[in-house]
Amino acid sequence: MLKNLRFVTAFLILVLSLILPMFLDEFFLTILVQMLMWAYLAMAWDVIGGYGGQFSLGHAAFLGLGAYTSTLLLENYGISPWLGMFASGAIAAIAGAFVGFASLRLRGPFFALGTIAFAELTQLLLTYLKDVTGGPLGIMINRTGIEYMLFEKQLHYYYLILAFVIFGTLFLRYFENSKFGMALMALREDEDAAESIGINVYRSKVLGATISAFLTGLGGTFYAQWIHYIRPDTIVRLDFSVQMAAIDVVGGAGSPYGGIIGALILVPISLYLNAIFGGMIAGLSTVLYGIILLVVVVTMPGGIYGIIRRRFPAGR
Repeated sequence: MLKNLRFVTAFLILVLSLILPMFLDEFFLTILVQMLMWAYLAMAWDVIGGYGGQFSLGHAAFLGLGAYTSTLLLENYGISPWLGMFASGAIAAIAGAFVGFASLRLRGPFFALGTIAFAELTQLLLTYLKDVTGGPLGIMINRTGIEYMLFEKQLHYYYLILAFVIFGTLFLRYFENSKFGMALMALREDEDAAESIGINVYRSKVLGATISAFLTGLGGTFYAQWIHYIRPDTIVRLDFSVQMAAIDVVGGAGSPYGGIIGALILVPISLYLNAIFGGMIAGLSTVLYGIILLVVVVTMPGGIYGIIRRRFPAGR
């Protein structure tokens, strides 16, 4: 009975998600696209941050590498982002494996520090390699057409990022029930206990970081095609990394739905506060997300989805 109710609820949400946006104007659609984009990026972060318990504050580097990879393939070789996005994911995955390989053997905050350092290095390289990346001036995407993942209306971007979110949700549903997902959750709870039952902790964490970076790289392609313009300091940003983490933690880290819940709450708040104070207070969003992150970690370890699960134990 409960299973049927959950299926009907999910079906109704999906139908409403497909139909209602047709009646919205470009302004509200732009907000919806932002919410879904951050929901997807938070899901990508969740693989290593939520399920693996390894806190990353440098995921904007993987987002930037993904955005630059598909954009350079498009502008220099005419390769469609529909194909280039997989190269984006691959490059980001290699970077994620490198950061994980270098910092995940040690316990403690070394992975978070390693990702921050890697993000800074990535931004510097993208800035100084101006013959390739355009340097501080960035790259403008001039092509148009569905074959280049460039649309005239926000509605088309909405449906595309909705597909990303559905994919992310289904992936995390599969991931948390997979053997590897369970191993990652086990080491999150107790690395020594996980190792004692035969789990290769180091290899699992590196693989988790690789998968998370791959998914983030795919999101980088969407971001570039949606914005039409990328620049190192506007994409490889600390507040972007903090935002991915904060959205997932607030919504409920280590669950397929935490990213969606967190994005539905935090993105509108962030947009509103930036609209009111953004021009007066630089870095407001970073401070905001930092405070929220701290409060939630201390008072609501499982996030909002954790509260829902405690009140409705069978509602997972």
